[in-house]
This record gives sequence, structure tokens and C-alpha cells, in this order.
Amino acid sequence: MSQPDVLATIDSDVRSISDSQKRKLADAVWKPFLQYRLLLIMLGTTVVVAAGIGTFLYFAFSDMIGIIDNQGNSKNYYGEMIGKELVNIFRYTGALFMLYVILLAAICITYTHRVAGPLHPFSKHIDELRKGNYSHRVTLRQKDLPLYNDYADKLNALAGELENSKPQT
Repeated sequence: MSQPDVLATIDSDVRSISDSQKRKLADAVWKPFLQYRLLLIMLGTTVVVAAGIGTFLYFAFSDMIGIIDNQGNSKNYYGEMIGKELVNIFRYTGALFMLYVILLAAICITYTHRVAGPLHPFSKHIDELRKGNYSHRVTLRQKDLPLYNDYADKLNALAGELENSKPQT
């Protein structure tokens, strides 16, 4: 099969996919990245605040920084000491910032899993009810937020009522 034939076959296969299937495919590709949205917003805010604090500190200590010339050589003993301390401050600040990023990522990912995680069982349960499968029940994970248990109980009660009112065939 030649390359144009293969491309034509792929093109016809893509056209045969319905809009809902395309949406499901797009969701499967992009939904995992949505949980990192909170993390990216928090990190972006952190970078803006850190840049603001760094600018403030630079101007607040500009006289002290001016003791050291552009090459990092000191003009006197105090300039040398200030230079060493500034290097240490930057090292410790960088290490603390990396620790902060790691902790922030862990908290954001854990929290979004606990908040958004139950939405999948709810969605699946609603789909099953629409199909007429009234015996399906919502089951949540142990670590999901307790707030969702009330909604799960209500959906399960609804499914039980629908199952009991369903005409026997």
C-alpha cells in the first residue's frame, strides 16, 4: 500500500469517528492535565510574588550590594563577607523554593484527586441509569471527601426507587 493510500485510509477512519467519540478522545488526552491546572496557577502566583520580593530586597539592600563590583570581587573585607553571605542566601533560598514547589505539587495533586475523583463514579452511575441499569450503585473511595457521601447516598436511593418502580417484564 502506498503512502497516499495509507493517508487516505487514515483520513476516512478519522472522518468516520462521531463527534462524541472525538470529544471522548480529547477528554482522555487532556483531562489528566486538568488536575495540574491548580498547581500551575499556584506556581505562577508564587513566581510573581517571589519576583516582587526579590525586586524589593534588591532595592532595599542596593547600597550593601553596591560594595561589590560587577565581577564579584570585593573592594574590602566587608565586601568579601557580604558577597559570601549573599551566595549562601541565594543557595538556601533556592533550596527552600524547590522544597516549596515539591510540597505544593504534592498538596495540589492530592487535593484535586480528592475533589475531582468522585466525579467519575457519579458520571458513570448517571450513564448506567440512563441505560436502564437501575441496579448500579455509586461506590466512592475511602479517601474521597466526606461531602460526596451524601450525594452518593442520594443517587443510590434514587437508583433503588427506580429499580423498585421498574415494571417487571
